[in-house]
Amino acid sequence: MNRITGKQFCAMAFIGDIFAVLCMSGSAGAVTAAGFGAGALVQLLAALLFAEVYRRGRKPCKAIEAVLLLWIIIWGGVLFTMQWRTSEVIYIPFENSGAVRGKLFVSGLIALVCLYIASAGTKALGRASVIAAAIGVVCIAVVAASALSAHDWEKLNSSGRGLSFGGEFMRGLRASGGIAGYIVLLGLLNGSYLRETAVCFTVKGLACAALILTAVLVTGGIMDIMDFPVVRAAQFSQPFPSQRIDSLFLIVFAVYAVFSIAVQSAAGACLAGKLFPSFRRFRCLTVLALMIGAAFLLSLW
Repeated sequence: MNRITGKQFCAMAFIGDIFAVLCMSGSAGAVTAAGFGAGALVQLLAALLFAEVYRRGRKPCKAIEAVLLLWIIIWGGVLFTMQWRTSEVIYIPFENSGAVRGKLFVSGLIALVCLYIASAGTKALGRASVIAAAIGVVCIAVVAASALSAHDWEKLNSSGRGLSFGGEFMRGLRASGGIAGYIVLLGLLNGSYLRETAVCFTVKGLACAALILTAVLVTGGIMDIMDFPVVRAAQFSQPFPSQRIDSLFLIVFAVYAVFSIAVQSAAGACLAGKLFPSFRRFRCLTVLALMIGAAFLLSLW
């Protein structure tokens, strides 16, 4: 696998976690942002431990790598199920039918795109991720600025009254299953492990907090009956008098859905190559097939 720069590393890690927040459903409030922030701190500590291991020129043992690979496959399945659930938002007709054939068809198309992206190498994936992440940051900033300037801050007090910090903390941990892929990518970093880890989690924490607070300010009391309040908040937001940003936001949403799976599949293929050196061909295809299988098992469960 090719080495990646700090910017590419941060972008690849950023996209997956932001996509998970975009797929968040149910009520949210200021306590949600606090819980997600606390969950990010726990992950930061875990990431720093591995960053120190890599800094000393060491690598995780085979048992840890096997656990990370299993984690990546399961999280990839979760990403596929998220994409299936949010199909109504991005208007995929085959998936909206709810049939297994439709899910397989669209998942197969996503897998083909991921294979194409991964075949170009981790460095090319990182360069493309930087562009996608930058566009997403601009969209988030515009929508958040509109929400902060045009909406009532009292909604922060009235929303999420039945939520607890502990529950939102666990919710934040569940929404950040990409930590295993993050650890793998950290081993490919060409730069300061500790500095890039701190920068990545800082940017991710600020973006997640901005998205959650935007959803609360825009959707307010009706977010309890909405499937995906974060995405709906972008659709309801009107930052410009003559233009709508929701179309661009949905394009970013679809791109993030594909890139988040592509990053995890590339990380899984890298680990598979380390665990099974003789397994040289079809590693990424095998990882993607296992992810889709995990997605069907998770959807049944």
